[in-house]
Amino acid sequence: MSSIKMKLIDLVSQMNQIDDILMTFIDLTGIHPVLASEIVERVKGLSSLVSENPCRSILNELDDLSDEYHLELKDVEQKDKTYNFNEMYDYVSALREKLESLSAQIKQLQENIGKYNDALIQIKNILSLDIALDDLFACNFVFFRFGRIPTDSLDKVKLFLNKPFIFITFSKDHHKTWCMYYTTNEYKKEVDNIFSSLLFERVMIPDFVHGTPSDAIEALEFENKSIQKMIDSYQSEIDTLIKNNLEKLTRLKGELIFLERVFESRKYVVGMGNKFSIISFIKEAEVDVFKKAFEDFKNTEIDVKDAYSDGRIQPPKRVKDSWFKF
Repeated sequence: MSSIKMKLIDLVSQMNQIDDILMTFIDLTGIHPVLASEIVERVKGLSSLVSENPCRSILNELDDLSDEYHLELKDVEQKDKTYNFNEMYDYVSALREKLESLSAQIKQLQENIGKYNDALIQIKNILSLDIALDDLFACNFVFFRFGRIPTDSLDKVKLFLNKPFIFITFSKDHHKTWCMYYTTNEYKKEVDNIFSSLLFERVMIPDFVHGTPSDAIEALEFENKSIQKMIDSYQSEIDTLIKNNLEKLTRLKGELIFLERVFESRKYVVGMGNKFSIISFIKEAEVDVFKKAFEDFKNTEIDVKDAYSDGRIQPPKRVKDSWFKF
């Protein structure tokens, strides 16, 4: 026997009112809704309204945005009876596309700075050479490679000292060694293959760099400063976009949290053509509150019966106060 006084209550309304009914239903207390599947599988002609929750995909998009751009979107539920999931999704997707486009440009520019910094290190290694880099790389018979090699590969280089190349190291740490090698054009392919097997990373000297190593350093540092200004400009655009949309994103998340509860509650709805039914067990003391909550809805009927009047379902031992709170 149930340890509390309960009734079985059946709410029937028109399908065009389902959202408004559920928005009211999910905030009621003292009820224990019955899964539609428990009713549908026993009665022909009825259907369950369970479907994919459209809120989840948009909430996932918001979560991704929050993680990627460190947004503080509070989980404060906001009720909204007018909504358009397509517009919500399009808004979030469009904003994310703008942010990702700016971020991609920043990433590309940062990669360029990384490459130019590597080139700066390598050029500083040959700073003592008072020769134009164009002349160095224009040699027809000698072929130069600048780059770095894992430090633990240095001993392996000794295994190839009988090969036709000259290997020079500059600076090194526990992980990598900055170096160069050169050979003749005749043995270029063979020597490149040897150093490739030793995990040599080539550092390219950009095409815009000319003159002596000192000239090259000046050009690279100037280019890096110019790129950093572009990065700062793109980052400013990102910050402005976030600032201008943060309030709307927060409100949107709150609305979706509420609407997610509404759509999750559809698993308790039984479809009957152009009507639907929600069957629940309810604390006897809450029956009048339940009726009053729906008194303004047209074409809505509420039938209250004894808790054991339907042999297909049994009343619960306990009823949660807030059934639909996630």
